[in-house]
Amino acid sequence: MSVAVKKMELTIPEDIFLALNEKPDDFLKDIKAFTAIKFFEIGKLSLGKAANLAEMDKLDFMKLLSMHRISVYNYLPEELEEDLSNIQKTRKVLK
Repeated sequence: MSVAVKKMELTIPEDIFLALNEKPDDFLKDIKAFTAIKFFEIGKLSLGKAANLAEMDKLDFMKLLSMHRISVYNYLPEELEEDLSNIQKTRKVLK
């Protein structure tokens, strides 16, 4: 399946590359990865779409998220508490 692609231009001052000690290709790869991480973190992209933006497979992107201490699970605290409570109730019933 072919996916439409948009080409974009990004202008970066040369001193940024010097400060980061990165080549333009590596910088672009980092930009895509960091953008994908942030969009996933704030819920604007799914795991699959974010991995696609970062040009990674899902497993590698999940590892990248882990390295940045970002959970793959986007639970609200209330949802997590409810799920944990349901698990505890189920365990009691199964005993």
